[in-house]
Amino acid sequence: MTAQGSAIERPHRKTVALLLVAATVLTFVAIFSFWVNRQVMNTDNWVDTSSELLENEEIQTQLATFLVTQLYTNADVEAELQKALPPEARALAGPAAGGLRQLAQQVAERALTTSQVQAIWAEANRAAHEQFLTVIDGGGSVVSTGEGEVTLRLGPVVKRIGEQTGIPAGLTAKLPEDAGELKILEQLSTAQKVAKAIRKLPIVLTALLILLYGGAIYLARGRRREAVRAIGFGFVVAGVLALLVRGLGGDAVTGSLAKTASVEPAVEATWDIGTSLLVTVAVSAIAFGILAVVGAWLAGSTAPATALRREAAPYFRERQSAAYGVAGAVWLALIAWAPIAAFRKPFGILLFAVLFAAGTEALRRQTVSEFPDEPRGHLGSRARGLFRGQAEARASARGGGTSAQQLEQLERLSALRREGALTDEEFEAQKQSVLADLRSGLQL
Repeated sequence: MTAQGSAIERPHRKTVALLLVAATVLTFVAIFSFWVNRQVMNTDNWVDTSSELLENEEIQTQLATFLVTQLYTNADVEAELQKALPPEARALAGPAAGGLRQLAQQVAERALTTSQVQAIWAEANRAAHEQFLTVIDGGGSVVSTGEGEVTLRLGPVVKRIGEQTGIPAGLTAKLPEDAGELKILEQLSTAQKVAKAIRKLPIVLTALLILLYGGAIYLARGRRREAVRAIGFGFVVAGVLALLVRGLGGDAVTGSLAKTASVEPAVEATWDIGTSLLVTVAVSAIAFGILAVVGAWLAGSTAPATALRREAAPYFRERQSAAYGVAGAVWLALIAWAPIAAFRKPFGILLFAVLFAAGTEALRRQTVSEFPDEPRGHLGSRARGLFRGQAEARASARGGGTSAQQLEQLERLSALRREGALTDEEFEAQKQSVLADLRSGLQL
């Protein structure tokens, strides 16, 4: 390379490094943007996550406590019992109300495991999230932004618990409309701005990542394999950092929200379940990075990678379908395994099919260029050579160190027969004699 060429390439290397570092940082940010967008802006994902939350025993206990508290806050159970009891037994209304509260807790916990209550929970969450999306989009004729909040209405669950506990039906019928309401979002004006940004951010970040990674690969002339490998490591680093931040965030959230030790397991479960989609996105980034690193390794100069390309060269050269067949099998295995979330979506499957095809063709061309005359069966020849070498080593260790000389004699005999100095009969006789000496040496 000339001095002028080196002067041109050196700034490019710095530019490539800067592009890769910036892209890795944006990949880290993109992981969180995809998570928030899929978790907050997708009603089906919201309902699925909320249903999974309700299936957790710790959360069931805390939610049951909240619902029973709502029941007793909005209904004077003791007063109603006093009205129902005869005058001489009205003093028992207080203890009876306390006993019913303990029973209500048990009834609530059991009720939250039933399909009927879980259906009410899912429907309430779906309605709340649809209300949230309507509000985010500016409200409408049915949903108003006037109060600045979105609530989850669990009044039907509170009434069901009261009825199953044995509280007078007239009392549960008098429960106010806002009994059992959970505020899930306030300050909607701010939320609207954030939500609009969330919807656009994944698209913007994806476009920026394509530009940064594409620019790095384009500028890394002569070192594009290293650039692809660096991209893979960048995805792995971004994914691992996202998982670390999730873990640290969980500790911070649990510490700030769990005021008592009894609430801590429920808060931890809520965080773990609520960020499960973040884990999916982060693991997908790590898996994609590993695939990129493996692809770069296959095209690399290490001895194992070079040996693999050498063995594949005759098949890649004579039967191109073999290369695509192997790549297709790997692609189908990845779809079945789905380590990357995109493998579960039609667009992602198509995108990775294109990437696999492009990578396979690039590797095929490199292999054919490196080993244009490599014959088939090279692996078998090397295996036989390795076996022969091991046999010689064993013979030498046992004291029979003439096997190498005898093999040389066979080669000389073959050369003499090709030159016509030995007839076929003479060659066979001499060969059998040498082989007999070789076998006896191996048996020593």
